[in-house]
Amino acid sequence: MLDWLSRALPSVMLPLAGIAAALLLVEFGKRAGYLPTTVPAPSQLWDALLANPTGIGLALAETTINAIRGYVFATVIALSAAILATLARPLFQPIYNVGVALASIPLIATTPMLALWLGNGPVTRSLIAGLASYFPLLVGGMQGFRAYETNHMELFHVYSASRWRLLHSLIVPSSLPYLFAGFKLAAPLAVLGSLTAELTGAENGIGVLMLSALFTFDIQQLWLTVLLACALSGSGYAIWALIERIVIYWDSPAELTN
Repeated sequence: MLDWLSRALPSVMLPLAGIAAALLLVEFGKRAGYLPTTVPAPSQLWDALLANPTGIGLALAETTINAIRGYVFATVIALSAAILATLARPLFQPIYNVGVALASIPLIATTPMLALWLGNGPVTRSLIAGLASYFPLLVGGMQGFRAYETNHMELFHVYSASRWRLLHSLIVPSSLPYLFAGFKLAAPLAVLGSLTAELTGAENGIGVLMLSALFTFDIQQLWLTVLLACALSGSGYAIWALIERIVIYWDSPAELTN
């Protein structure tokens, strides 16, 4: 436990220290008059947050819920497709090609069409968040479920291991670095999809506040919503990175390749 903490603390403290230093630098630059009027001081953003904590909190919750719902939907579909592609070899390339084709469609073009067909409700916004985030999950699953060593597989066959034992003791542990790589990359994309859906006409959400601040030239609220969106995306990535450090203590993170 202590060894894990000693490895995890630097990866957490260094980014936090960098963010704190950047905020102090911006605050100093604003007070000294070095920054333009379009760049507010962190203290001004804090005042804007305190001016409407309930409204901003509800908007943040709305965006987060839609992103999580879409993320879960994308995870179930992508990993199911990856398992099917692994079990049925002839379907591997068609499933991957379909995934590439869907990922190639610009989200900003897909969003208004889905809103027109399905309405602009929470389900549609969650679906858009899922479309934005599914491809890294699909690639992570398709690469991960084939990441085992051939000699390890042969050893399991020699000992007549059951399919459950093969899945539990070889395929899943070998796939974890790739799965977590997909989980980490998909989390910020789910937030991006949720924000994109809100920009097309939602009742509440960070994207709605962002669009309203842009039209009214409310600089403080615009920067506040942008930073909240960045914090939400970064938090999703950081949570999965932390879980990865706990679960995969024997290996280094993997990289996804197309």
